[in-house]
Amino acid sequence: MVGRRIIQLICCLPGFLIAQMNFSEPMKKTLIAGLNNGDSLTYYQCHVEIVQQDLQTAGGQTLSVAPEKCSITEKFIVFNNNGNYRIKYFVSSVIALPNRRFSGLKIREKKYWNFKSLKDTVIAEKGVKLLAAIELKGKEPTEYEFAVTKYSTNQVIIKRGKKFKQLVIEGDYLLSKLIFEK
Repeated sequence: MVGRRIIQLICCLPGFLIAQMNFSEPMKKTLIAGLNNGDSLTYYQCHVEIVQQDLQTAGGQTLSVAPEKCSITEKFIVFNNNGNYRIKYFVSSVIALPNRRFSGLKIREKKYWNFKSLKDTVIAEKGVKLLAAIELKGKEPTEYEFAVTKYSTNQVIIKRGKKFKQLVIEGDYLLSKLIFEK
Protein backbone atom coordinates (compact mmCIF):
# COMPACT_ATOMS: atom_id res chain seq x y z
CA MET A 1 0.00 0.00 0.00
CA VAL A 2 2.75 2.45 1.00
CA GLY A 3 4.88 1.37 -1.99
CA ARG A 4 2.01 2.09 -4.39
CA ARG A 5 1.57 5.61 -2.98
CA ILE A 6 5.30 6.31 -3.32
CA ILE A 7 5.18 5.27 -7.00
CA GLN A 8 2.12 7.49 -7.55
CA LEU A 9 3.97 10.40 -5.91
CA ILE A 10 7.09 9.89 -8.05
CA CYS A 11 4.97 9.80 -11.22
CA CYS A 12 3.45 13.17 -10.33
CA LEU A 13 6.79 14.93 -9.71
CA PRO A 14 7.75 17.61 -12.25
CA GLY A 15 10.38 16.40 -14.64
CA PHE A 16 9.33 12.76 -14.52
CA LEU A 17 10.34 11.56 -17.98
CA ILE A 18 7.33 9.59 -19.17
CA ALA A 19 3.84 10.42 -17.96
CA GLN A 20 1.48 7.46 -17.97
CA MET A 21 -2.14 7.91 -18.98
CA ASN A 22 -4.43 5.93 -16.70
CA PHE A 23 -7.23 4.61 -18.89
CA SER A 24 -10.15 2.76 -17.31
CA GLU A 25 -10.52 -0.91 -18.22
CA PRO A 26 -13.05 -0.36 -21.08
CA MET A 27 -10.98 2.56 -22.45
CA LYS A 28 -7.84 0.39 -22.68
CA LYS A 29 -9.39 -1.24 -25.77
CA THR A 30 -9.63 2.05 -27.71
CA LEU A 31 -7.29 3.14 -30.49
CA ILE A 32 -6.04 6.17 -28.53
CA ALA A 33 -5.13 3.99 -25.52
CA GLY A 34 -3.00 1.84 -27.85
CA LEU A 35 -1.14 4.85 -29.26
CA ASN A 36 2.60 4.31 -28.84
CA ASN A 37 5.19 7.03 -28.26
CA GLY A 38 5.74 8.93 -31.52
CA ASP A 39 2.54 7.63 -33.15
CA SER A 40 -0.49 9.61 -34.26
CA LEU A 41 -4.18 9.00 -34.69
CA THR A 42 -6.59 10.97 -36.90
CA TYR A 43 -10.19 11.70 -35.99
CA TYR A 44 -12.64 13.07 -38.53
CA GLN A 45 -16.02 14.24 -37.31
CA CYS A 46 -18.82 15.23 -39.62
CA HIS A 47 -21.95 16.74 -38.11
CA VAL A 48 -25.01 18.53 -39.41
CA GLU A 49 -25.64 22.14 -38.42
CA ILE A 50 -28.16 24.78 -39.43
CA VAL A 51 -26.17 27.47 -41.24
CA GLN A 52 -27.30 31.08 -41.66
CA GLN A 53 -25.68 32.82 -44.63
CA ASP A 54 -25.49 36.35 -45.93
CA LEU A 55 -24.54 36.75 -49.58
CA GLN A 56 -22.74 39.80 -50.90
CA THR A 57 -23.31 40.57 -54.57
CA ALA A 58 -20.73 42.15 -56.87
CA GLY A 59 -22.83 45.34 -56.75
CA GLY A 60 -22.41 45.57 -52.97
CA GLN A 61 -25.90 44.41 -52.00
CA THR A 62 -26.16 42.02 -49.04
CA LEU A 63 -28.83 39.35 -49.25
CA SER A 64 -29.90 37.29 -46.27
CA VAL A 65 -30.88 33.78 -47.34
CA ALA A 66 -32.94 31.17 -45.51
CA PRO A 67 -31.07 28.96 -43.06
CA GLU A 68 -30.28 25.46 -44.32
CA LYS A 69 -28.82 22.26 -42.98
CA CYS A 70 -25.22 21.67 -44.02
CA SER A 71 -22.50 19.29 -42.92
CA ILE A 72 -19.27 20.43 -41.32
CA THR A 73 -16.22 18.16 -41.26
CA GLU A 74 -13.55 18.62 -38.61
CA LYS A 75 -10.21 16.83 -38.46
CA PHE A 76 -8.10 16.19 -35.36
CA ILE A 77 -4.62 14.67 -35.45
CA VAL A 78 -3.51 13.44 -32.02
CA PHE A 79 0.19 12.78 -31.36
CA ASN A 80 1.61 10.87 -28.39
CA ASN A 81 4.98 12.32 -27.35
CA ASN A 82 6.18 10.44 -24.26
CA GLY A 83 2.69 10.44 -22.75
CA ASN A 84 2.04 14.09 -23.61
CA TYR A 85 -0.73 14.36 -26.18
CA ARG A 86 -0.71 17.13 -28.77
CA ILE A 87 -3.59 17.83 -31.13
CA LYS A 88 -3.78 19.61 -34.47
CA TYR A 89 -7.28 20.81 -35.35
CA PHE A 90 -8.61 21.51 -38.88
CA VAL A 91 -12.01 22.41 -40.38
CA SER A 92 -13.20 21.75 -43.94
CA SER A 93 -15.57 23.75 -46.13
CA VAL A 94 -19.30 23.52 -45.45
CA ILE A 95 -21.02 20.91 -47.67
CA ALA A 96 -24.70 20.49 -48.56
CA LEU A 97 -26.48 17.32 -47.47
CA PRO A 98 -26.13 14.45 -48.02
CA ASN A 99 -22.35 14.39 -47.52
CA ARG A 100 -21.42 11.19 -49.34
CA ARG A 101 -17.69 11.98 -49.34
CA PHE A 102 -17.43 11.48 -45.59
CA SER A 103 -17.45 7.70 -45.88
CA GLY A 104 -14.67 8.13 -48.45
CA LEU A 105 -12.34 9.41 -45.72
CA LYS A 106 -11.74 5.83 -44.70
CA ILE A 107 -10.07 5.30 -48.07
CA ARG A 108 -8.13 8.51 -48.72
CA GLU A 109 -8.48 12.19 -47.89
CA LYS A 110 -8.62 14.46 -50.95
CA LYS A 111 -6.84 17.82 -51.26
CA TYR A 112 -9.97 19.61 -52.53
CA TRP A 113 -11.69 19.00 -49.20
CA ASN A 114 -9.86 22.17 -48.13
CA PHE A 115 -9.02 21.50 -44.49
CA LYS A 116 -7.86 24.71 -42.81
CA SER A 117 -5.60 24.51 -39.74
CA LEU A 118 -7.08 26.27 -36.70
CA LYS A 119 -5.16 25.02 -33.63
CA ASP A 120 -2.06 23.12 -32.59
CA THR A 121 -2.00 22.59 -28.85
CA VAL A 122 -1.31 20.15 -26.02
CA ILE A 123 -4.43 18.51 -24.66
CA ALA A 124 -5.06 17.58 -21.05
CA GLU A 125 -5.70 14.06 -19.81
CA LYS A 126 -9.43 14.84 -19.67
CA GLY A 127 -9.45 15.59 -23.43
CA VAL A 128 -7.62 12.35 -24.23
CA LYS A 129 -10.10 10.36 -22.15
CA LEU A 130 -13.02 12.11 -23.87
CA LEU A 131 -11.64 10.94 -27.24
CA ALA A 132 -11.54 7.38 -25.89
CA ALA A 133 -15.10 7.75 -24.54
CA ILE A 134 -16.40 8.89 -27.93
CA GLU A 135 -14.96 5.74 -29.49
CA LEU A 136 -16.78 3.64 -26.89
CA LYS A 137 -20.04 5.59 -27.29
CA GLY A 138 -20.22 5.26 -31.09
CA LYS A 139 -21.88 2.43 -32.94
CA GLU A 140 -20.92 0.84 -36.25
CA PRO A 141 -22.98 2.31 -39.10
CA THR A 142 -25.32 0.25 -41.22
CA GLU A 143 -24.91 0.36 -45.00
CA TYR A 144 -27.49 3.19 -45.12
CA GLU A 145 -25.60 5.33 -42.62
CA PHE A 146 -22.21 5.68 -44.31
CA ALA A 147 -23.14 9.01 -45.91
CA VAL A 148 -23.95 11.86 -43.53
CA THR A 149 -27.63 12.66 -44.07
CA LYS A 150 -30.56 14.13 -42.16
CA TYR A 151 -31.01 10.67 -40.58
CA SER A 152 -27.36 10.12 -39.68
CA THR A 153 -26.21 13.56 -38.53
CA ASN A 154 -23.13 12.94 -36.39
CA GLN A 155 -20.32 10.56 -37.31
CA VAL A 156 -16.68 10.02 -36.42
CA ILE A 157 -13.98 8.21 -38.35
CA ILE A 158 -10.90 7.22 -36.35
CA LYS A 159 -7.91 6.30 -38.49
CA ARG A 160 -4.47 4.95 -37.62
CA GLY A 161 -2.52 3.85 -40.68
CA LYS A 162 -4.68 1.29 -42.45
CA LYS A 163 -6.86 0.64 -39.39
CA PHE A 164 -10.02 2.69 -39.09
CA LYS A 165 -13.39 2.80 -37.41
CA GLN A 166 -16.42 4.70 -38.68
CA LEU A 167 -18.93 5.34 -35.90
CA VAL A 168 -22.37 6.93 -35.66
CA ILE A 169 -22.57 9.11 -32.55
CA GLU A 170 -26.01 9.56 -31.00
CA GLY A 171 -26.60 13.05 -29.62
CA ASP A 172 -24.79 16.31 -30.27
CA TYR A 173 -21.33 15.38 -28.98
CA LEU A 174 -18.80 17.52 -30.85
CA LEU A 175 -15.12 16.76 -30.33
CA SER A 176 -14.13 20.41 -30.75
CA LYS A 177 -16.47 21.48 -27.94
CA LEU A 178 -15.51 18.59 -25.67
CA ILE A 179 -11.77 19.09 -26.08
CA PHE A 180 -11.33 22.85 -26.40
CA GLU A 181 -14.04 24.29 -24.13
CA LYS A 182 -13.17 24.63 -20.51
